[in-house]
Amino acid sequence: MFKSSSWAVAGLVAASLGLAGCNGKKAEAPADLVLTHGTVYTVNDQNAVVQAVAVRNGAIVFVGTDAGAKAFIGPKTKVEDLGGKAVFPGFTDSHVHLPDGGAGIRGLALGSIMDVKTVLADVKAYADANPDLPVIFGAGWELSLFPDANPSKALLDAIVPDRPVVLGAADGHNSWVNTKALELAGITKDTKDPINGHIEHDADGNPSGTLREAAQALVMSIVPQPTEEDAEKNIEAGMHFQLSNGITSSIDAAIMADQNEAAYLKLSENPDLPQRMRVCLLAAKAMVTSVVTPENAAETVKELDARRAQYRKHAKDRLNAECVKIFVDGVYENHTAAMIDPYVNAAEGPEYRGRPNLSPEALDAYVTDLDADGFQVHMHAIGDRAVRMALDAVEAAEKANGPKDRRHQIAHLEIVRPEDIKHFKPLNVTADLQTLWHFADEYITDLTVPFLQKDLQRWIYPAKSFKDAGARIVWGSDWPVSTSDPFQSMEVAVTRQDPNADPAKSEPPLVPEEALTVDDMIQALTRGGAYLMNQENIRGSLEVGKRGDMIIVDHDPYKVKPVDIGSIKVLETFIDGKTVFKRKAADS
Repeated sequence: MFKSSSWAVAGLVAASLGLAGCNGKKAEAPADLVLTHGTVYTVNDQNAVVQAVAVRNGAIVFVGTDAGAKAFIGPKTKVEDLGGKAVFPGFTDSHVHLPDGGAGIRGLALGSIMDVKTVLADVKAYADANPDLPVIFGAGWELSLFPDANPSKALLDAIVPDRPVVLGAADGHNSWVNTKALELAGITKDTKDPINGHIEHDADGNPSGTLREAAQALVMSIVPQPTEEDAEKNIEAGMHFQLSNGITSSIDAAIMADQNEAAYLKLSENPDLPQRMRVCLLAAKAMVTSVVTPENAAETVKELDARRAQYRKHAKDRLNAECVKIFVDGVYENHTAAMIDPYVNAAEGPEYRGRPNLSPEALDAYVTDLDADGFQVHMHAIGDRAVRMALDAVEAAEKANGPKDRRHQIAHLEIVRPEDIKHFKPLNVTADLQTLWHFADEYITDLTVPFLQKDLQRWIYPAKSFKDAGARIVWGSDWPVSTSDPFQSMEVAVTRQDPNADPAKSEPPLVPEEALTVDDMIQALTRGGAYLMNQENIRGSLEVGKRGDMIIVDHDPYKVKPVDIGSIKVLETFIDGKTVFKRKAADS
């Protein structure tokens, strides 16, 4: 943790620490931006806290004292007196879905609604307000609202009987549809489950209205696909929303070769894109229509390499596609997470362990070929078996391809055994944590713990154990699955409790020994995310020579009570020293 009192003196002698750009000499030229009288967390190697920072031509030219900053102020310099407010390097969201998040902003979004009545009212209101839409399409409903995470088509039939309704769940792994959608998609009691998918059925054997995993694709043919223009607007809306949360860099976790990719390719040509972006390419339409095998892994990588080449040809400095996404398994709530030991009391049977989307042999071959081709691999792994498979695949790549600067990551990490946590550091695998999920909500109490072996309940959403093992951790929001507000996630990481609950009535912390500190989260949001995107030389800390990506917040997370961290708001966001978001006074 930063020691503000000990750094008060350090701030006065910043030049002697090598923080100041001028070392006491007159600046060569005035800066474009100077922030003064602040609490500036540099997040450098010394964890220095200073008063002022100056940016010229997009790069930081000074960090240090208010007195030292005066040399960089000219007649045209923009000077902001921070009045003691905290400044941090811009944050990185290491796992997000911008097209979906932006579409939610612009369309029917059902996230954070915690009762079925309101969900249905919102769907009906949207349908009534858009009578010409051929399909009512939305996303964000919570699985925990319905018994067994299995909503019925009858609920939707009662409010929209004449048009198909297709609603993706908040987790992205389930969809809820009405009878009209099932009819138009040709889904009947005789329709077989697709590879890596499941159609839920009612007591009479008919489709109940819930589609799991790859079965969701069965209704996508009836949903009008957004145009490239729509996709572009969705991504831009998502980027600007991220900026309001202090996120200056994002990793889009899964992009297929569709209109979203076309939109990204077009946007990538903008040298002033409002975020620094890395796009993770998704092969084989999320393995819905085909499956990666040891035999076709190399051919799959060849296709991905051709797509990456288009980004390298067109993209400017703020966007690249050097990453590939792999779904190793599904999610625990619908029992598609891959486990080492059987689920407890599962309807699927006493020996049911879930199922990975690829065989271990196929995953090893796929990751090895991607690694050899220079891709960063971004793996979704929820169950302990999936996590072990992911680590084994990176180890196989290391053995096959020899020493390399590998920066692969595993996201979500809901259930991880301690013997596997210790392998992250030696393999240089980053743990991508969605810390907003690290508390005992209904997903944990109703849909996870009752089906989980008792000895594994201690290892639900580990966090501090990764740090203790020396592994690098980063933060990802998984927005729009959950909010991209980093301070709510920070609060949960520290408290392991519901950030929206009354502290006096909140459930006990979820595995409190796995709590992180504020400093752990700041490091994950700044230096950790920059490293993961191979940008640690240009951002992640506020140091002379790095880019002026910064945020100003209304309260200091190091100084407020842990239960108040989630209320912190970003006041202003800068990229290259230029304001890209500024909160209106009424919104503060």
